[in-house]
Amino acid sequence: MVNVDSRALWLANSTFNAAGVLAAAKVWSSIFDRQQKQLFWFVPSVFLSAWLETNLNAGFAGAATMTAAMYQHFATDVAAFGAIALFFVWVRRKAAFAKTKPARQVSSPKKQPGVSNVEVVSDPSLRSAVANLLSSADSADIAALDVLYDKDFLNVRVAEDGGFAQLTREQLLLFLRQAVAKASKLGGHAAVQTRETIIHHADNYGETASVLMTRVKDLGNGWEPLFYCLLWKKRGQEWRLAREFVHQKTTPRLTSH
Repeated sequence: MVNVDSRALWLANSTFNAAGVLAAAKVWSSIFDRQQKQLFWFVPSVFLSAWLETNLNAGFAGAATMTAAMYQHFATDVAAFGAIALFFVWVRRKAAFAKTKPARQVSSPKKQPGVSNVEVVSDPSLRSAVANLLSSADSADIAALDVLYDKDFLNVRVAEDGGFAQLTREQLLLFLRQAVAKASKLGGHAAVQTRETIIHHADNYGETASVLMTRVKDLGNGWEPLFYCLLWKKRGQEWRLAREFVHQKTTPRLTSH
């Protein structure tokens, strides 16, 4: 086993995660635009990024040959890259298409404060978990989030300006605690202002589930849309958030002093 600087591994791992998502987005765009020639370059890029991310993963770095666990991790990477990229490309294309149509008002009853169509989540227990997550995240309820986040939770954020962040469960909770402490010293609260939440799609796969949604939030630079892909795991009778993929406008400010 070769000893490698963990920080260097984390940076390389994050880079190839981002590269895989971007390459997969190019693949979907090429398919939708019927530019099949571009697939010659971008499809191999997806597999190469997944292979490099797997081999540079902290749990596998230094392995002489690919193991069964590594092949499973590689396949998960390819599937995740494709799913995340499809969501982002679909939202972008839908937004661009909407601009060509006259604006119209759509009224729908709100079943949950701030969520326009929570009924999209058909499973009652998952619906409750999603609603709890949204309210806890917006109010910076650390205790509630500590329960909702799975033990292997990972938060991945990509920004339009090129920013990228990948945080473990412990890192994100630490950041939130620092933000709450800082706000408390200033006599305020670390709550995040949210103007709108729309759930686009929700699906169950036995003990796992996915939820795609758009939220309009003020992260300190004015109102902006954020695109979410939430992956859930069922632990006993409760749903726990395993992955949170976010696409936002500006580079995430995830350090607190």
